[in-house]
Formats: sequence, C-alpha cells, structure tokens
Amino acid sequence: MMADVKPHYRGHRKRLRDRFRNSGKDALSDYEILELLLGYASPQKDTKPAAKELLSRFGSLGRVFDESPDELESTKEIGEYASTLIKLVKACIIRCLAPSEKAGIILDSPESVLKYIQSEIGGEKNEHFMLLCLNSAGCLAHTEHLSKGTVNMAHVYPREVFKTALMKGAASLILIHNHPSGTLTPSSHDERLTRSLTELGDQLGIPVHDHIIVTRDQAYSIKLGRKIG
Repeated sequence: MMADVKPHYRGHRKRLRDRFRNSGKDALSDYEILELLLGYASPQKDTKPAAKELLSRFGSLGRVFDESPDELESTKEIGEYASTLIKLVKACIIRCLAPSEKAGIILDSPESVLKYIQSEIGGEKNEHFMLLCLNSAGCLAHTEHLSKGTVNMAHVYPREVFKTALMKGAASLILIHNHPSGTLTPSSHDERLTRSLTELGDQLGIPVHDHIIVTRDQAYSIKLGRKIG
C-alpha cells in the first residue's frame, strides 16, 4: 500500500507562515501575503495561482482589498469564503484606524488623518462624502459618511453637514470626498460647496478648516490649492 502523499503546497504554506511569524510582513512578497491569507479560506487548495491572478488582474495588493465581493468572486478559484475573508481584513484595518475615544484612538496629526481617510474611501469606485468632526483640542473625534454617489458625484446638503456637527458637539470640521477617477483637480461644484459650507460654518461658529480630495495614494487641499501629505 502506498503511503499518503501530502500536497506540495502544505509544506510551502507552512514555510510562508513561519517566515511571517519570525520576520513579519517584509519577509513576504505581495503575492505570498495574499497566498497565505487565502489559505485560511481554502486550506485544501494551492492558493498561489489565485493570489497571482488577483494581483495581475487588479494591479496591486491594495486594490485587491478595495474590490467588491462580486468582482473578487469573478476571478477563478475565488469563492464566497475567500472574498469574505479579504473584505473582512479590509474592514478590520479601517476599524483599527478609525477614531475612538473609548479605545483611546484620536487622530491628532494631518498624517494620521490622511492615512485613515485614504484607507476608508480612497480606493472606492463611487464618490463618498465624509465629515470629520474635530474637538476643541483640534483632534479628530468623530467621522460621518454623509453621502455615497456615482462615479463622479455625491450629493451633499448643508443642513445635514451642520446637523451632524451640532449633534456631535464638533468645534470645527474638515470635509472629505474621494475622486474615483484618480484626478485631484477640484470641480467647480467642489469649490462652490467649499465656499458655501465655509461661510455657513463661520456664521454658526463651527469653522470649516478644509475640504480635502483623496485618492488611494494622494490628497489635495481645496483651501490651500495644492497637494498635501
């Protein structure tokens, strides 16, 4: 009787796991990180081909995590368990970066704010409009998604902006929206909205510090008229 032969990928996966546990993320390439992750959704399969296919199709590890479950599942060998695991990891990242006084996380620098909002909406395929509420110390204490729109428009109503600001006790605000196209150039609508909300904020005593456009890896300040970060 022939001895049972273990699939070749099991030993390989253990070596990947050991490298990660001993040396961290820098010990693995992007496809190896994804391969190891997918192994937890499909323990009985060689996940290297699927990992490489995802990176080839979507272009980068970050963009794989930005894709919808349906898009992920349209890739060969990616089923419901694998797509759910990928989206769950993305949700965990965003939750960890989100401001929370209870958890002791208050974003208190421009860099930390940008890192959070780019993770939250920078890679989205539709426009999202977010409101960042700052406390009296100038630290980010609350965020609110006010609108989700199309590929090039998200409708925002001033009354909703300041209703939220008042309910959350905001001392000041930062407005955020993403450009799925990747361009940082503000539209005439973006500039008009910035002016009208800034004027209204001044009247209510809740100043609008900035309106920032974000993509996955870039950001633009409408107030400053230049790229930031």
